[in-house]
This record gives sequence, C-alpha cells and structure tokens, in this order.
Amino acid sequence: MSRTARDNRDRARPKPVERIELSEKYPKLRLVLAAAFLLIGGASLAYGVSQLFTPQSDWVTIEAGSNQGITCASEFEFLYHLGGGELSPAAEQKAVSAAYTRLCRNAFQVFHNQMEEEGVNNLYAINRHPNDVAVGDLSSGNDTGLAAVERSGNRALYLGPVYERYGGVFSCWDDVQLADFDPRLSPEVAREYREYAAFANDPQAVRVELLGEGRVRLFVSREYLEFARREGVECFIDFEWMRNAFIIDYLARELAAQGYTSGVLVSYDGFVRCLDGSGEGYSLSVYDRSGEDVRAVALMSYQGPMSIAALRDYPVNAMDEARFYRLRTGEIRTPYVDIADGVARNAVSGLTGYSADKGCGEILLEMMPVYIADTLQEDALEALVRDGIDFLYCEDEVIHASEDGAIFSHIDEGYSVG
Repeated sequence: MSRTARDNRDRARPKPVERIELSEKYPKLRLVLAAAFLLIGGASLAYGVSQLFTPQSDWVTIEAGSNQGITCASEFEFLYHLGGGELSPAAEQKAVSAAYTRLCRNAFQVFHNQMEEEGVNNLYAINRHPNDVAVGDLSSGNDTGLAAVERSGNRALYLGPVYERYGGVFSCWDDVQLADFDPRLSPEVAREYREYAAFANDPQAVRVELLGEGRVRLFVSREYLEFARREGVECFIDFEWMRNAFIIDYLARELAAQGYTSGVLVSYDGFVRCLDGSGEGYSLSVYDRSGEDVRAVALMSYQGPMSIAALRDYPVNAMDEARFYRLRTGEIRTPYVDIADGVARNAVSGLTGYSADKGCGEILLEMMPVYIADTLQEDALEALVRDGIDFLYCEDEVIHASEDGAIFSHIDEGYSVG
C-alpha cells in the first residue's frame, strides 16, 4: 500500500531563531518580540528567557552538522546558553554541536520507517521482519519509546496502515481529492480503517514483545499477515505524528547525561524539553484559534526543567502547515487518529500538558485519550493532574489552567484566565 503524502523530512528547514538586541529600558517590548521572533523562526511553541535577546546574552542556536549524514535536526530548534563550563564559548559550542549532531543522526536512523539503514534495527527493519527477533537500536525500548508505549497500554502505535493511507489527506490540493483517504467522506475508506483498527486493538493479532537484553519481536498473527499481504500492508507499527515526542526525550536524556543542560529543545510540531535547572525564567506562548485566526493570546511563566506537549488543530509555523488540511467548509483535518476506528478527532482546538517530572512521550500518551475524543471530559482532565500533568487550553476566550498560581502575562484583550 502506498500514498502520495509528502514526508515531513522533505520540508525545508525553518529559518533559525534570530538574535536581536533590545534595550533593557523596555522589558515588556523585549518579551513580546522574543516570542514573536521565535514563532517566525519556526518553533512550534514560543518561549522566552529574561536575558535571551540582550547584548549580554550568550544564547546561541546549536546547529547539527551534515558530516554524519541525514539527521532529524530539521524538525527541532536547540537554543543553548554558553559559558557554564571550563571551555571557551567557541569550544563549548563546538562540543555541544558535535554531540547534538550524533544524537540527531542516531534518532533519524532508529525512528526511520521509510528505508533500511545498514546495521540498524529501526522501525523499517522491524516492520519488514515480523515474528523475527531483532537486537539493539529501537529494540532497546527504554531509549526510544517502545517500552513507554507498552507500559501505557496505548495501542496507537499499531495504526501503521492507517497512518500510511490517511497521510494522503495532507497532500491533497482540493477537497475533491479527499475521498481517497478521508473516512469522514468515504464509507469505503471508513470501513477499511475500521478493519485496520480492529487488528490494531487486538494484542492477539499484533504486539511488540520486549524480550530483555535489547531483544524485541514484532508478533503478527497468521490472519493479520494474510490480510496484510492481500492489502499490500508492510507497516504494522509507526510512531507517525507521535514520533518527535519520543525523539525529543531521547535527545534531552542523552544531552543531559553528557552534561549539556543549559538549553531548550523545541520541535516544530509542539514538543518542548527545557533542560535548564538553574532557576532562569521562561515563558510559554499560549495559542488559540478562532475560525481561521490563530494567534498567541498570553504568555505563561515557568522554570525548568520542564517537558511540554501541545496538541492542536492548527499550524503555528510553515513546517506545521503540512500536518493539517482545511476544507472549504472550514472543517479541519488533523493527524490525531483515534485508535477506536481510525478516524481523526479532537475534543478542543488545543490542549497543552506540561510536567517537571515526566517526559514529552509520557505526557503525550496520557493526553491522547483526553484530546482524541468528541468532547473534553472534566474527569479526564482531573486524572491528568492526579498523574502529575498540568494542563491549559482556551475556550470561548477563557484560558483554563489547572496549575494553582500559574502566572500569565501579556493577556490578549478580551481574554481572561478561568
């Protein structure tokens, strides 16, 4: 089975975050411009640092080199504060860049589901060798999210065939093309997705078995294998739109292990890992959509370390636009496919979860059943808080926040905090 959707990795890299010098005389203007420039730079969630855009700042954008081949760095921004160690700023930047390059290369190879990487047991290899035991790389589980997914009981990983077909929606140029991919417009496509979802929900049909010592087996039943052969299915598991949540956790964990914690990682599609535990102040831009109007309506202050995951039905940067499709009717198609029936849905326009103790992948797995639903349930939101995840969302020009004492500033006219 094939589709014509564009691969995210083929998109042009967003422009790097620009450094600008602003006078300390106008701190409010400085913070607003910081958020604005980070949005222009391609970051999916704007964030600010009190001294980030001042002449005294040693914050830089860390670039991944090209000497090791294709990496996943085009989907991330990595801002880093130099001068915290014994190395000169230039030497420190070089060292951090080298480490970041290696990690981004490894993440690209391991999570790749489009081609074989020699000597790497990535998603592509595991999918094409069902019922065989793989050793190393993605099979290590703890390093790449498989273990977290299995512990959570979330079965969205097994919607690989649906993700592959449904992704065609985002390559369509006109509404008339949607019927080939969209279950909301085609009863035949809806039936097909329900069949895939039935297999995906059944551990007796397909499951990842973590066997210990870096060994993994993708079990696929004989019935599912026969069905897959008839339908041309080769992709049984895929992180798809969830991928960057687990990649950013991997990058953050490995960078911290090497002592590189004076920075912030941001993915274009809504995930943030602030590694900085120095007590420096940061700001999270709160976005809202009204019709076709998308804008930042407030800033929320926080301190790191912090993990943030934002699910939303609108793009906030150029790369992000390829994940959504707006019909002439105003309806929006999102990538958030429901494991129940293979139909994408979202309870509210946007929902952001954050935690100082959990990674983005863990936050995402707990948020998915709350957000991928027809309506937002109060008891589901309360369960997030009990599990150590605070949340915020906008509805009817009210910013709803679970955290007691959350501090908001630059609140847009007409909005209030509820």
